[in-house]
Amino acid sequence: MTMLRSLASRLSQGFRAAVRDWLPPAVVRGIRRLRGLPVGEPMVAASHAEPAQAVHLVHIEPAPAPPPAVSSPAAEREDDAAEAITVIEVNDADFLVGELFRRRFNTSSFPNYPRHFVALARTGSGELLPLGYVHHTIWNDCALCGGLVIDNRLYRRLRPATREAVRREGGVAELLLRRSFALLPDDLVAIWGYVGDKQAEQVDLRVGFRHTGARYVMVIWRREDLSEAEKADWIRRVVELGAF
Repeated sequence: MTMLRSLASRLSQGFRAAVRDWLPPAVVRGIRRLRGLPVGEPMVAASHAEPAQAVHLVHIEPAPAPPPAVSSPAAEREDDAAEAITVIEVNDADFLVGELFRRRFNTSSFPNYPRHFVALARTGSGELLPLGYVHHTIWNDCALCGGLVIDNRLYRRLRPATREAVRREGGVAELLLRRSFALLPDDLVAIWGYVGDKQAEQVDLRVGFRHTGARYVMVIWRREDLSEAEKADWIRRVVELGAF
């Protein structure tokens, strides 16, 4: 009995209470009688002044995690239009769109002299995809726009909401042209296009180009103070340049 008491004194009060709860009542009463304790009193070591408290093993369900924030389709479309698509000017666009340019124009070279503009889109995983390219060459206070090319394969990899944002801006080509125009100097006389493709012509008309009467040559006049004679002289000079 002395050994049992010594062992009991080394156990935590909570553990002893738990053991007590597991024992049949008749066994508990027998132990109390052997120790000379009243049957109705708690079985605690004499050195503890406070009564033992029963320990109950319970399973606590973790609090459910809050549901993920769900944005409305309209908000998602707005975010995609504002953040997922951008047009930047780069010094060297070959490493971004060189392979696309050479494949679509069936050439082995890449233009290295004009100002390069690339349309980038961000995927759901954060990857940046170069969707398209266009260049502008500054010539006599004008911009010569050319080299427009779009990568439809990468476009198909975009999230549906991003593709919808692109469609709302008229497609990649229209988006790229409009935003590249905004990055050009404000004091240009005109932006010129040399257009021989009907589909490209429709895009150019939507972004502000107008026919000049000269084959393939289209223009966006930036200066509003030009006379008709001055405009005709500019058109003549651009025609003399040939394709660009």
